[in-house]
Amino acid sequence: MLYKDYIMTAIVSIWLILCSWQDIRKKKIQLALIGAGFLCIMAYSFWAGGITIWNRAAGLSLGVLLLILNPITRGQIGIGDGLIVSIIGIGLGFHRLAFILVYGLFGAAIVSIGLIMFRKVNRKVTIPFIPFLLLGYLGGLIS
Repeated sequence: MLYKDYIMTAIVSIWLILCSWQDIRKKKIQLALIGAGFLCIMAYSFWAGGITIWNRAAGLSLGVLLLILNPITRGQIGIGDGLIVSIIGIGLGFHRLAFILVYGLFGAAIVSIGLIMFRKVNRKVTIPFIPFLLLGYLGGLIS
């Protein structure tokens, strides 16, 4: 791993930790935090290079897909989730984002099934998704 990769890892990790904390506490993420993450990740990723514009566009498309699913799911998938996935997609590219999403969705599914099985929640309860993206990101770093 190059030093540029370590810096990007630190930026994305800190940003996702802050977003996760807000998502858990308030089930909302401040637009200012999303904007700050966007500026930091975009500026650094374009400076560091290594990702093609097509890879960034494909990553962005996954976030846009989540934004499109927001009204279809009646808000079950939050706009903040879509924006954060879009930013990660532009900053890290399609392939890394795809792994993060797979890990995050798998983790969220396991926790949701467990909560429903133990009757802690019903199907209508929403759980914060950004913490699972953080776990997916950190899991992708380990594997």
